[in-house]
Amino acid sequence: MDDASEMSIYTERAHLVAVLVALFGGVLSHNDSELPDYPVLYIETPTGQMSWHIHPDDVWLFPKVPTIGSYPWDKHTTRVKYKRLRSLTEQLPKMTYANPTYGQP
Repeated sequence: MDDASEMSIYTERAHLVAVLVALFGGVLSHNDSELPDYPVLYIETPTGQMSWHIHPDDVWLFPKVPTIGSYPWDKHTTRVKYKRLRSLTEQLPKMTYANPTYGQP
């Protein structure tokens, strides 16, 4: 897709989650019996496990992520996942900005 307006919100999210995979690695597993066609992406980060269901049409965004039969979910809730993500964001070193006029974070 060339036009972001044609992307679903889930595809947009998958693009962002792909950045986390690039930083920390991850695995895909078809271990949710309620959504067997949607692999669950698990990422182990310094602030804890995070996971997302990935739409089958978006799996192409994760070509090097191995798919395994089962992966242990630590039972985190969505609220806990995003708390871990906020904490991770605070801990990551600041990277060079492409446009220095944006200022310092």
